[in-house]
Amino acid sequence: MIKLELELTEVDYNSLMEQLLPYMGDHLRNNGNPLGMLLSNGMSSSMAKRVLATVPQSQKDALVCDLINSNSVKMAQKAEDSAAKHGIAVKISSIHASSK
Repeated sequence: MIKLELELTEVDYNSLMEQLLPYMGDHLRNNGNPLGMLLSNGMSSSMAKRVLATVPQSQKDALVCDLINSNSVKMAQKAEDSAAKHGIAVKISSIHASSK
């Protein structure tokens, strides 16, 4: 087995807004933040972007980790497909993200 780690140092959160919205509501609600309820009740994306700007960096990172982890099967398949296109046959057993 080979363990491959990637470290993301920059993430464009605004470009991920549509994918992050469902996680933002849950994450903020679970942390007792009243903005979580607003997001769950259909807040517009422009307002959500303003809310995201107020969220601490550590919570933004946790949101992206949730997004990655919930899509790990799809990401693994895409990575396998990309490797196969380059003549490398691999099977990815897991993709997992965590924030520091």
